[in-house]
Amino acid sequence: MTESRRLTRPLLYILLGFLLWVIIDLGTAGGFRLSYFREHGPLLLAFYLGFPIAFAFLIFRLRWAGWKLLLATAVAIVLVEGVFTGNPFVLSFPLMLIGIPLAICVYAPLTYFPLWIVNGETGKHKAVAAILSVVVIAVMLLTTFGSGA
Repeated sequence: MTESRRLTRPLLYILLGFLLWVIIDLGTAGGFRLSYFREHGPLLLAFYLGFPIAFAFLIFRLRWAGWKLLLATAVAIVLVEGVFTGNPFVLSFPLMLIGIPLAICVYAPLTYFPLWIVNGETGKHKAVAAILSVVVIAVMLLTTFGSGA
């Protein structure tokens, strides 16, 4: 692999990851309200850049894949949803029975979609990508148009 290709893949992963974080987080947590950015601006930027940078390091430098990468995604869910945001859907029983699988479905695209695109593997994963996309879109719609009461 040439030096430029070796540097381009992680950078492309970070760029795609950042874009997905903005879209997915704005839709699933912010309900597509721009006030969400105003309220949490710098912290969101840290997450939006930090997650892809950390995962680019794990994937391209440490060569994590398979179960290691899935475990890293689970740790990210625990840190972001449990520790940083205190999301009751992943912290309280029985909500966690729905919240944890949903969190996995929301975070998996943040980890894997950029990787599949960078590696040219989207065709191999189109069924999984379609299912995860449907779940993410459903969560976005519920966050955006669901009852606030």
